[in-house]
Amino acid sequence: MRMDRQTYQKIYSSLNNFGDVFRLSEEYSRPEGMLATILNQKIVKMTRFKHRRIYSREKELFLRWTQGRSILELAEYTFFPPTLMASLILKNCDMSRKSINWLFKHLDCIENRRLRKEIGKALDADYFFSPRAHEMQCKKGEMGEGIIQKWLDDRNISYCTEAEIRAQGDGKTPDFVLADPICIEDHMIRWIESKALFGDDLEHKHYEKKQFEEYADIFGEGMVVYWYGYLEDLQSEGEGYLVKDHSFFGEYKEQTDELFNYLVYW
Repeated sequence: MRMDRQTYQKIYSSLNNFGDVFRLSEEYSRPEGMLATILNQKIVKMTRFKHRRIYSREKELFLRWTQGRSILELAEYTFFPPTLMASLILKNCDMSRKSINWLFKHLDCIENRRLRKEIGKALDADYFFSPRAHEMQCKKGEMGEGIIQKWLDDRNISYCTEAEIRAQGDGKTPDFVLADPICIEDHMIRWIESKALFGDDLEHKHYEKKQFEEYADIFGEGMVVYWYGYLEDLQSEGEGYLVKDHSFFGEYKEQTDELFNYLVYW
């Protein structure tokens, strides 16, 4: 589902929380899953810009916590994701990043009762950076790859998956490398990359430099699938790959609907 830039900019500027997702979905007749994905990408982008500034205040924020402000209150006060605020507090309790990530998945092992309670609430309130949010994103990625795999299998198209190629010791590789090229819209497609994202400028440029250009150089022409849609004027023509979305796999409506509706919120 492609989106014109003007509509995207209106939606993007109005998306600030999950309440906006459902309101704007109805207003613009766009799937909730698409808008939830755009919101997620917006929050991640904003957090990247804000991260250094927040951590420059970590001693002040830790002091506020020791004086009784909760992790959630500090997150709301700084407009910073609760999970990352919890990480900041634990870091100032002299815990390593590895230990923090482990504790987030084993809350019962946190001996300090206050910390255990506040971190549990922080993780439950975080739709973007919590372990559960990460698991949801990974699951959506797996669902998208599963649809492509079924599409290839139903056409008896031979391929190697990324995992199979990496097991052979090769480096960067797309999700699927085809044994023989297939013709799609006059392009001889040799690889397919699945992205459970909305293809905006930032995401596309990032992956273009990090992956797509290299795949095209190594394997030849390919296809990128942005499952949640993309900007209709996204620059891709002549770059060595096609860009498609879920509508290309219209025969698998049940599976694509499941992907779009998978835990939009909890």
